[in-house]
Amino acid sequence: MQASTLHRTAGSLAIVHALMFFVPLGVLGAAIGWPANLDLPASHNLPLMISEAASVKLGYSVYLLYSLLFFPVILLISRAVAGKDELPLVLRLAVGFALLSTLARCLGIVRWLTVMPELATQYQAADAAGQSVIATVYTAFNVYAGGVGEILGVFLLSATSVALLASALWARSDVPRWLSLMAWATALGLFFLSFEMFGLNLSAFIAPISVLYLVWMVSFGVYLIRRARRV
Repeated sequence: MQASTLHRTAGSLAIVHALMFFVPLGVLGAAIGWPANLDLPASHNLPLMISEAASVKLGYSVYLLYSLLFFPVILLISRAVAGKDELPLVLRLAVGFALLSTLARCLGIVRWLTVMPELATQYQAADAAGQSVIATVYTAFNVYAGGVGEILGVFLLSATSVALLASALWARSDVPRWLSLMAWATALGLFFLSFEMFGLNLSAFIAPISVLYLVWMVSFGVYLIRRARRV
């Protein structure tokens, strides 16, 4: 792939990836109060899986696609930064952690397209005792899958990937310093959110750090598209 085409493709995909997040945010936010509803019990969320089934399927399907794009975005950005197909070690590690992050994210999201709808169907048909058992299963599975998808995938692994990418950007004199600093700030913010694994409630910080990530991704995408004219 020619350098100009690579920069343009990487930049465009980065922007699409970032803007795609607003689809599940809008669809799931309107239908089930996502993401605030993730902290609510089964008695609230499982009935919504039935009454808002179409919106849940659409929203989480787009969110799954958004998460899948994280890996190719980091891969293409890394290739554009390196200027060649053979990546230096720091960028190979960034791509590797991006792949792990993508896998963990998808494992977390898929529960809303497979397990949770089935639990919702059984919950609707069960008596009070059965609903209590299903609620326990829901809570246990939600805590586990949420830990894998959000704490491990969205926060810790992606933070590591972005931090490694940030270190490569900092070493490049042709990359604006503010873009490198924004990448470092994004990585530190995501690392900070991963401390939820220790029982801390950091929900108030998720929105601003997520916005920082999206703004950085769009900004870097625009930079790459503009740079495509000069390479």
